Amino acid sequence: MRTLVVFLYILFCSVYASAETDLPNSSDYPQLLRFPGSYIVQYDQGDENYRLVLGSLQKVNGVVIPEKEQRLTGWLTQITYRIPEPSTPDEAFSMFEAQLTKRGATTLFKCSGRDCGSSNQWANTIFRYSRLYGVEESQSFAAFRLNNKYVSLYAVERGNKRVYLRLDVLVENIMGLDGQVGEGDGIPFTGNASELQALVAYLNANPEQNVWLVGHDLSGQTRQQQLDKAKEKLLALQLRLIEQNISSDRINVYSLGGFAATSSAEILVFIE
Repeated sequence: MRTLVVFLYILFCSVYASAETDLPNSSDYPQLLRFPGSYIVQYDQGDENYRLVLGSLQKVNGVVIPEKEQRLTGWLTQITYRIPEPSTPDEAFSMFEAQLTKRGATTLFKCSGRDCGSSNQWANTIFRYSRLYGVEESQSFAAFRLNNKYVSLYAVERGNKRVYLRLDVLVENIMGLDGQVGEGDGIPFTGNASELQALVAYLNANPEQNVWLVGHDLSGQTRQQQLDKAKEKLLALQLRLIEQNISSDRINVYSLGGFAATSSAEILVFIE
């Protein structure tokens, strides 16, 4: 009997432990720390047409729509975290909000509680993930802009007291280069397929111009490691451009390592 009890206890602990591990092939968004003890239960990435909510949800002619919204196209990362008990939605939400604000993000819209509208609609219409349906008084939502990134943040507590936080990060396509080149500032660049195509198209249409790829990295433990890691990313992007028949003579690479503090983008594109 004692052996059976020990076996069942070990089995229970194993199941409990495995339930608190991240979803396979998922990861935190770069440079945004997760809430302590939380784990990823939903994760998705891909090129998307994204609906950025900029107002509370309301019902018009029987259809629930945001008071204001913006349609965006780009590379979308969606992460849902299960927040450990007894932490509250406000605690998890505030931690992410503080990180985004510290990095220079601009708050585009924010609401809390019933002012946000129906939690059911946030879960099933906006985020399309039913676990986010919770107690409306507990919910918080905010939309941010950080360079060419748009961020949606939503936290809620379900009726069973489980707390979830949803993080959506949309990296807007690097389209409309003609309007951005003349501004003189570096253009944040992630290197996803649609951005790469836009850059190649611009360089092909403007053969007299060259491109500078300037990068930084804060993950290395030493300055030299930061310089090396940033350069690796830049060289990989340079190779992708060369594979698209952009002459190597037109591509300049410059690593700043951990010395770049004015932009959160790992790669900035300058065209001259």
